[in-house]
Amino acid sequence: MTASIKVLRLYLHLPTRDRRAIGYLSRYGDILRVSFDDDYVRDPDRPVLSLAYRGANERDTQAILGARRDERVARSDGHWPTYFQNLLPEGHNRTRLARERGCAEDDEFELLAAAGHDLFGAVEVAPVSPALGTPDAILLWHTAIGLEAAPSEAVEVPVEDAASLPGMVTKFSAIKDGRRYVVRRKGAAGSYLIKLPSIAHPDLVENELTGYRLAASLGLRCAEAERVARADVELPEAVGFPHVLVVKRFDRGEGGLRIHMEELSQALQYPPRRKYGVGLMEDGARILRILDRLSGDPVGDVTEFVRRLVAFILMGNTDAHLKNWALLYRDGKTPTLAPLYDPVCVAAWFAELPAPHYAVNRAVDAVLRGFGYEQLETLLTTAGVLRPGRILKIARETVEQARARWPRVLVDAPDNLRASVEERLGGGVALSRRT
Repeated sequence: MTASIKVLRLYLHLPTRDRRAIGYLSRYGDILRVSFDDDYVRDPDRPVLSLAYRGANERDTQAILGARRDERVARSDGHWPTYFQNLLPEGHNRTRLARERGCAEDDEFELLAAAGHDLFGAVEVAPVSPALGTPDAILLWHTAIGLEAAPSEAVEVPVEDAASLPGMVTKFSAIKDGRRYVVRRKGAAGSYLIKLPSIAHPDLVENELTGYRLAASLGLRCAEAERVARADVELPEAVGFPHVLVVKRFDRGEGGLRIHMEELSQALQYPPRRKYGVGLMEDGARILRILDRLSGDPVGDVTEFVRRLVAFILMGNTDAHLKNWALLYRDGKTPTLAPLYDPVCVAAWFAELPAPHYAVNRAVDAVLRGFGYEQLETLLTTAGVLRPGRILKIARETVEQARARWPRVLVDAPDNLRASVEERLGGGVALSRRT
């Protein structure tokens, strides 16, 4: 018996507030595919979905978008191409979404369909009615690779108020209704993230908020975050913590405008399980090349990237993986470095837990502790950044600014975080050692 096809329509919201259909997402057995519309493929002025779909020139870009077997557009192992895998939640957020949808946690098609109305960035997906038949773009692809034509099967509408939010920390998408933050938002896309502490780390809100304050004291561009009393947040489930962290989404503008963004894991084509990449030197050089050559503000973004890297090393943020860095497309086409987010000082918890806990983060920390100015110069040179000496000077100035400004911020910080950061500022990492 011939398998049926399930189909979703793929949209990008534009800065004009219009919504443009750019393709279809389909499942046929274990084959998950994106089929881009021909008018999107042939449009040299197209809005950007991801740098992963951008070639060295327009001809190469069209070849990628129109490819038949490229893993960026089709996979036969039950997984989405990497860009779309990274749209799905992780951890408890994934478990909750699967439960709301009534599907398995590894059913990537249904998970994306469930949260399709509230994805990060300007992406939206919606079911296609079987009454309309299987779209020609999908049928043509089936014919081209020798598959039988197949009937369309109905896809359920998105789960009301569901959202696909990246990261392992339990979080919800919310809107603001007067002074309260509301998760049951009657189908509206959220403009705020509600992040909860955990039993393992009840100080998580204070830890992350301190990370934001440390970064902001250096003049870094940060997402807007605040600690909010639990009573001022309407959550769909009871929690026993007095406060939550509320973060204003930088991929949402006035009146719910959707601003496109992508994580660097998407741009660099790393699936979620490889979000730590292959290493700071290689991944850092690739990121710097993107910012230097494609950003609308290359000098500002290269400088910002390096200053954030310095700040993360000094504060012990060993979780600054590639899903915690992003590109923002305010005009729909030109990438700029998105505001800093998720600045959690993971190193503050190392002394409280046995060595097997946070094994990956401890390994990252070992690299960061030994990352000095010689390594930074090599990184800048490898990336081809002009005037690396100027950037090195800025990095040194950032360390001195942290020494001067952070003690005031740390006065109200959790004790474990304060002790960890003070040790790092005092020469515990290579960047802070006086020579």
